[in-house]
Amino acid sequence: MRRYFAIALLFFGCNGYAMESIRVGSQLIVVGDSSAKVKEMLGNPSSRSKSAGKSTGSKKGSGHSKGGVKVQSNDKTKGEKWLYRRNGHTITFIMADGKVTHIDDVAR
Repeated sequence: MRRYFAIALLFFGCNGYAMESIRVGSQLIVVGDSSAKVKEMLGNPSSRSKSAGKSTGSKKGSGHSKGGVKVQSNDKTKGEKWLYRRNGHTITFIMADGKVTHIDDVAR
């Protein structure tokens, strides 16, 4: 029983890391890499758009009050969204200050 639990824990632990990186050929793009590296490896994105995050109603973007409770915005979704389509996948990079802050890889 412990063996199955250990295998499941290992499997789910590895998946969390895989969501913050993407393999391109023999190289890896990870959170923190520069936007220049992404362009060098994948070329120009299919589309670009500004992403303000999930927080609404706040001019400063640091958070807002909702019913007396301070709600923080998600920093992973703030920045410019770069969308790539390759090998049956849609890969979304969130760029802020010239660096990758989030990677999302979804099979079409």
